[in-house]
Amino acid sequence: MSSSSESYSNVAIYRVEVNPPCLCRDQPRSKFREAWKPNNPAHRFYNCAKSMISKNSCNFFQWLDPTLPKHYKDTLWNMKLRIDYLLVRNDQVVKLQKKVEKHKLLKKAEKELVEARIQELLIETQILKKMLKKVVLIALECSFG
Repeated sequence: MSSSSESYSNVAIYRVEVNPPCLCRDQPRSKFREAWKPNNPAHRFYNCAKSMISKNSCNFFQWLDPTLPKHYKDTLWNMKLRIDYLLVRNDQVVKLQKKVEKHKLLKKAEKELVEARIQELLIETQILKKMLKKVVLIALECSFG
């Protein structure tokens, strides 16, 4: 990677060759990657595309970004850990929301079943009342008749 640094008002500007050539003959381009380790969070680099899949890589490696001060590395790493934690918590919340919705649906279905059963019992009670009236009328006719 060819990089040069120029300073304008204490701001470093880096020029980086895009996708530098790998040294393997059958792999003309390197692979762009990003390190996410406590000592190198979000540190971008190029390396041989075969380096992660084969022991026959050319060991080409080149950092894309300048090394950050420890404080920035620690801050980035802590932010990554916090984001990972929040993603896990978000997944847990989504699962709980699904359970609550399922529970609500079950409760709603239970409520609908109970209401339907109550309606059935009311209708059955009305039928029984009519039958009772008929029985009373028949009993009265038999006793006076």
